[in-house]
Parts: sequence; C-alpha cells; structure tokens
Amino acid sequence: MSKWKKIVAGLMATAMVGSLAACGSNTAYAMTIDGMQVKAGVYIYFAYSAYSEAVSTLQSQNSELDTSDNDVVKAQKIDGKDTETWIKDKTLEYCQQYVAVEQKYSELSLELSDESKTEIDNTLNNFWDTNSKTFEANGISKESVKLVLENTYHTNDLFLYYYDIDGEEGVTEDELKEYYIDNDARVRYIKIDLKDGNGDLLKSDAKDAMLEQVNGYLKRVEAKEGDEEAMLDEMDAIQTDYNAYVTSISEEAAAETATSATDENGNEIAATTTTTAATTTTAETTTTAVTEEDSAAATETAGADEAAETTAAEESASEETATEATTGESDGSGETTTTTSKYANETIIAKVTTNEKTKEEDITYTPSKKAYDYIFNDAKLGVPAVVEDDEACYLVLRLDIEERMTDDDLWSDTQKTSVVTRKYSDAFEDMLDQWCDAQTVEKNDRAIKRYDAFDLDFSSK
Repeated sequence: MSKWKKIVAGLMATAMVGSLAACGSNTAYAMTIDGMQVKAGVYIYFAYSAYSEAVSTLQSQNSELDTSDNDVVKAQKIDGKDTETWIKDKTLEYCQQYVAVEQKYSELSLELSDESKTEIDNTLNNFWDTNSKTFEANGISKESVKLVLENTYHTNDLFLYYYDIDGEEGVTEDELKEYYIDNDARVRYIKIDLKDGNGDLLKSDAKDAMLEQVNGYLKRVEAKEGDEEAMLDEMDAIQTDYNAYVTSISEEAAAETATSATDENGNEIAATTTTTAATTTTAETTTTAVTEEDSAAATETAGADEAAETTAAEESASEETATEATTGESDGSGETTTTTSKYANETIIAKVTTNEKTKEEDITYTPSKKAYDYIFNDAKLGVPAVVEDDEACYLVLRLDIEERMTDDDLWSDTQKTSVVTRKYSDAFEDMLDQWCDAQTVEKNDRAIKRYDAFDLDFSSK
C-alpha cells in the first residue's frame, strides 16, 4: 500500500479514544488553513493517528519500551525531536494534507462515484452503530468521521486524476508495462531444505548427498530446456518427489524416537509417532519483499512517511483468479468439479523498494536474499539453476512475464492501477508536499492544547 493512502480501518482505532468534553464554541475548530477551518473532530482523529504512529515507531526502535506510560513516551525522541513535538508536527502535517486534498478536489470539480459514496455510507454507518458513544464523548461528530472517510477517497481520486493512464501527468500504458517488466519477476521455484528429518542442518557426507540429489533435480529440468511447458511439468514432478522424500525422512526420524509403553495390565501399547521436523514446500502464489510498516498501518494518513516502502502482494502479484491453486465450476448437475490453474505454482516477485530509513534486518526477501539477488541480477529466462543458501537450496526457473501480461491475467485493470500506485506514489507525495508548503496556517492554540494526544484515553471504549 502506498504511503499517501489512509486506511479506513484507522477509524476503528479512533473509536478507542477515551472521553473528552464536547467541543466548546471556542474550540470547535483546531486551525484554519488557507481559509478552510479544520473541525475539532477531524483534528482529534489526526492527533490520535500521529500518537499511534509515534508509539509504533518507538516500539520498533525498542521493543522493551513501556509505551503504555505517557511519561516514558514523552521522554523519547523521534527524528531528533521530543515525542510531544513530533506528534504535534505530524498532526499538523495530516491536517494540512487533508485541506490540500479537499481544496484541490474542489478546484478540479471532481466528484465521488456512486460506488464510492455507497462504500463511504456503509462504512460510516457500521462504525457509528458500534462506536457512536465513544465518538460523541470525544467531540467527534458523525459528520467529522464522514469527512475523514471522504478525504481518503478524494486522495485516491486525485492520485488517479494525475497519474492514471492518460491522466493529467501524461502517463502511458507503455511506460507502466516497462516498469512492471523491469521490477517484477515471474518465477517457478522449489525450496529444498538442507536438513534432516529432525530439522537439523545436514553435515559433511549427508549434505553432499543432498546436494547431489538437488543436482539431479536440476539435470532433469535442464533436459527439457527449450520447452517451457515441459520444464514446468518437470518442476511439478520434482516437487512431488521432494515432498514424498521429506515425508519419508520425517517419518523415519519420528519412528527412531518413538517409544513403546504398557497399560496398567501390562499390555503393550503401540508406539505413536508424530511428524513435525520437516515440512514440504511449494511455490507461493504471491510473494513480496516486506519491510516493517510505518506506525500505524491502521491509521496511515495522506503523506505519512514510512520507515520503508515495499511492494505489497496486492500491488505486485498476479490477480487471485490467475494464481489460485483450484477453482470450482458447476457442471450443471449441481456438482462442482475442481480444476487446477495453469499458473498455480508460479510466483510473481516484486523488487524491494526502500528509503533511507530502511534497515536491512527489517527486510524479508522472497524466497531468500541470495535467491532474490540471483533472480533479479543473474537469472536468464528459461534457464534453470540452483542457488545454494545456508539452510536450503532453491531450484529456480525464471520465466517471461510478458507472456502473462493479458487482460485476464497479469495486466488487468486492477493490476494496472496497482502498478501506477507503485511507480508514481512518491511523485504524488512530492506534489502533495508542494501544495502544503504553499499554505497559510492559523492555529487555534486553545483547541490544540485541549485536544492534546497525551490527554486521550486509549484504553476505554
């Protein structure tokens, strides 16, 4: 998910805010930005979002920190600022972005679709039915909640207005295709553990024997080079063989450790075994390179910085209809037949994208760092290879992703929008920052003090 999009689930977090008196006449608005007043209820929502983001950031820095203690939280620093200042600055940033989006949306005479309006109303009613007392106790009216929800949709509409195919910034479909091809890999791989039936790493002769077995797998696929379908069939056969092998060594290991016993009458009880050490591994249907999310995955707001931005599964992988292992189809008799997807065992892996705050230890590579590097730096299309890592080998076959870029597979309208988001979210973020930089802000200090994030009670409902 791109960093400038707010997540609707954040409203649920807001519903946890404790009791505050209803807004007074002098604190009904927290600030005025370019002539637009920001309602107190909207400000409280963003204050809570900023506080949650701060807590999440502090926890990522020190998991032992007691963030339930306000004094402890206040004593910390984020980006060189004391936490209180950081939260106030972040809340202001969110409010500025909120106003920037609303004013630009109005200026361009954009309108929400009927579908979006229905989604907003349904979400609003659901939240209000279960949380109205808490919202009202905090001075957050139903209208304020709706404003925040609408702003989320306005932000998305604006982004697409500028950066969708043939949008205001002149994005073309060919540019998107080139980006997708350069940043995503279509792969069939099999992970082969270098472990015994108990899950312990293999050593010396046992490891050599396993590597010889892996080399045999590779030769089987190499014998089919030039015929992609035959190579994939062979990979499937190898997967089946390997799964059977894993099951057998696990059962053997369990049998070796099994013990027999007798009941109270001295009769022998058959030994029982449990297979737990080894597991079979099949290729995943969707894969991502994942880093830690920013504070509030559930309260992310337009323009919020992320510790690292990565390509999420919904943005990088083929659509579910193309990658699900089986589909059910009725034959007209009331019974359902099961068919296997042609691409069920393939994986679409997206390149890792990070920023300067990303720590290497916070990134999870698929299927492993070494295999990932091989796939994007050295792999040749249609040429199988084995990548040996510390605890496993990977039999890897990179395939031509363009072959699957059709309307009903990897190049659907949904996928195009996902690629637009991945490619241009940073550009939109910069645009949003420019709008905010040009704003004039008049703060209502009395309201801001009254709705201090540290005065909110996050425990009550």
